[in-house]
Amino acid sequence: MNNMKTLNRITHRILIGTVLLTTLFSCQDVVTYNDGYDDGMNSFGAPDVQGIYSPDDTDLKVPLAKGGFGEMIVLVGENLSGVTKITFNNMEVDLSEVYATSKKACFPLPGDMPEEITNELYYETKLGNTICEFKLDVPAMEVNGLYNEFALPGTSLRIKGKYFELYGFGKNSSSVVKFGDTKLEIESVTDQVITAKLPGNIPDNSMIVLEWNGTEGHCSYKLPYRQTDNLVWDLANPSDYSIWGGKDFITDGSNTGDPVALFGSFFRVKGTYKAWSYTGLPSGSIVLDEEVAANPSNYLFKFEVNSASDYPFYDITSKTGGYLIKLNGGNYQWKYSLDENMNTFGEWYTVTLELGNVATAGLVSGKVALTLAMQPNVEWNVDHSFANIRIEKKIEQ
Repeated sequence: MNNMKTLNRITHRILIGTVLLTTLFSCQDVVTYNDGYDDGMNSFGAPDVQGIYSPDDTDLKVPLAKGGFGEMIVLVGENLSGVTKITFNNMEVDLSEVYATSKKACFPLPGDMPEEITNELYYETKLGNTICEFKLDVPAMEVNGLYNEFALPGTSLRIKGKYFELYGFGKNSSSVVKFGDTKLEIESVTDQVITAKLPGNIPDNSMIVLEWNGTEGHCSYKLPYRQTDNLVWDLANPSDYSIWGGKDFITDGSNTGDPVALFGSFFRVKGTYKAWSYTGLPSGSIVLDEEVAANPSNYLFKFEVNSASDYPFYDITSKTGGYLIKLNGGNYQWKYSLDENMNTFGEWYTVTLELGNVATAGLVSGKVALTLAMQPNVEWNVDHSFANIRIEKKIEQ
């Protein structure tokens, strides 16, 4: 009996020892397995960006030097996890859209135009920060002119171009429209048109200036406004300016159906005209100085046009029909075009032509003849007005 109890005690001790040994070895196995394990999320110092790539470049062969609005990019380097802040051109990236491990970070660039373009990418984690040079890739803003350079003071002025919304007009304090030191109130902005309110006291012969921050720094563009000093005729006093023909078309804007006069008198063509009929409009002489005659490529030939809503300008298919500008014996056919819309719908619109193209017979200094005429190649029913014929020197931007 005693031998049996002794055997049971020995057997019990062996079982406990076996359990302890098994447990010990099991724990040692777990510790050994975890030792040195890295799940790819641990960083041990300040971030170090070694390259920026497109997500499509999975082999990381072509690093990027620039990126566009909303574009997804991948940063490659060390210690990139634990992100606390990312900015591009001082605009913050939404951290909820960032996926970062210690060696890679993927996120979209901000989708709006910054106030200031620094071309810097700032990357911050819990353990430090770094700054990378990374260029903002955006199209350059375009300015194509004023819809009506003779818009009356106190009315709305429309500016033509591209990417106005992108560059923050009406939103960013750095994107402004002004004359002198006076900023104009911006009434509306689309990608291609800025509408601004003109002060009631803005003088003639001013410059409207657009200012904005572009990819290469601060930019500005000058637009001529009501350049009355460059008019070739004063239609209110045709005898003083040697106008010898077409005086019956001149009006001061007080006749029934006349559009609003922009600056003194203008001429209006209304009626039905047969195919190939020739109608002489205001014609006379103008005076050119030597600089204009010698360098026509430095100058522009401008005027305002207005078509009544039901009387569009017609598409001219023949090179010998339409409105004709005869300068110094040359013959230039003017074909109206406004973004493929052939009707100004009762509004004045500025036409800008290269003087060198208009002067098909060349130029000389002194008195030269300027004849305006209409010769339609099909029957025309028209109600068209013309104003403010002028020759302006091109502006150096």
